[in-house]
Amino acid sequence: MQVRNKPLLAAAFLLASASNPALAAKDYTYSYLGNPDYAKSSPTPISCAQGDCSPSVALVGGGYDVGEAFRWMIARAGITKVTGGRFVIIRATGSDAYNPYIYSRLGEVDTTTSRNYEMVGGVDLGLTSVETLVIPNRAAAEDPFVLNVIARASAIFIAGGDQADYYNKWQETSLNKAIQKAIRAGIPVGGTSAGTAMLGEYAFAALNGSVESTKALKDPFNKYMTIDPLNTSSDKFVQKGPFLNVSSLDNTITDPHFNTRDRLGRLFSFVARIGNGCTGGVENFSDVVGMGIDEETALLISGKPGKARAELAVNPYNPENTTPAYTAQNSAYFIKYNRAPSKCVDGKPLVDNTGIQVYRLSAQPAKPSPYPAAPQFSFRVAATFNVADWAAQAVQTYGDGSSLSGPYYYGTADGKVLGNAVY
Repeated sequence: MQVRNKPLLAAAFLLASASNPALAAKDYTYSYLGNPDYAKSSPTPISCAQGDCSPSVALVGGGYDVGEAFRWMIARAGITKVTGGRFVIIRATGSDAYNPYIYSRLGEVDTTTSRNYEMVGGVDLGLTSVETLVIPNRAAAEDPFVLNVIARASAIFIAGGDQADYYNKWQETSLNKAIQKAIRAGIPVGGTSAGTAMLGEYAFAALNGSVESTKALKDPFNKYMTIDPLNTSSDKFVQKGPFLNVSSLDNTITDPHFNTRDRLGRLFSFVARIGNGCTGGVENFSDVVGMGIDEETALLISGKPGKARAELAVNPYNPENTTPAYTAQNSAYFIKYNRAPSKCVDGKPLVDNTGIQVYRLSAQPAKPSPYPAAPQFSFRVAATFNVADWAAQAVQTYGDGSSLSGPYYYGTADGKVLGNAVY
């Protein structure tokens, strides 16, 4: 469950209502903290200042938000106290509780949770406003006011929820195109949970509901495997290309809540389905990458396609996020086939012939000592991962016997990844 779905804060609501009384009659809702019209110089995204406007993407794995990921987005947007900047949250359902979380002071803690994690501190980092748009239908996704807010954003973040809502209500709309235009202009983009699932070139759209690892492995073509834009398991897609095209995530599919929901097995099936080792696959099987992100963990990707690098931003170790199958915490997983599956057809179990490579990028070893109780601050780790050049990765072995180098079958589908076959 996404923490930012808590009830609407009265202060933010009153501020929006007082400034925008006409908005209550619209299909969307809009609220903000700060002053969206306070004009300073326009920030220049870091990548554009470096001459290429390559995308900066924050993929958050769900659960409690990672403050350092938002601070990274603010920095990548080029926002300073001199420039100011507008941080825009978009969602199909939910409240504006991100506004005070981001438009806060450095060192403030969120007292609504027992863990007292810190808030973002965007005021001290130069933000002049944080704005939330709840865009619940296709009419709202065409509204000129909504599109103007997106066009003026310095950073855009897609909240959690149900990704089927995003596909059904936003795909092939002017909003969809406006987000894509912002990405091409180097505006940092991020998401959590369902928002993260939307950001790869390929995406699990959940149009028929979610799918567990066991079911995905038993039949990678079952009715729940709706993958945009394969368009092979559902008649609900209205577009032919990906929902969004982030160049550093070409041939990529992302999966959040990775540790707590045992999703490695289904990511095996997602990656297999996209590759030409499966019936109907459209990419070279060895070019497809799956990225799984643990809860309370953010995978931060920047740089040109082919040279993009990923690093982690994480919250302190939280034992509530571990399960008997997953002993590691604060990790991101990179999945790739170095050999085509020997069987990947409709109605049959996926047989992989041990061709799967799994790399794990972790913020700390498995089962670390607990961090101080409170306040607890998120942090960024120095370890980085070149998402294109797998051969160049340094090998790292963890206390639980796993290795960054793979191949590594890790606690998926109740242990039902065995030998040369997936059952």
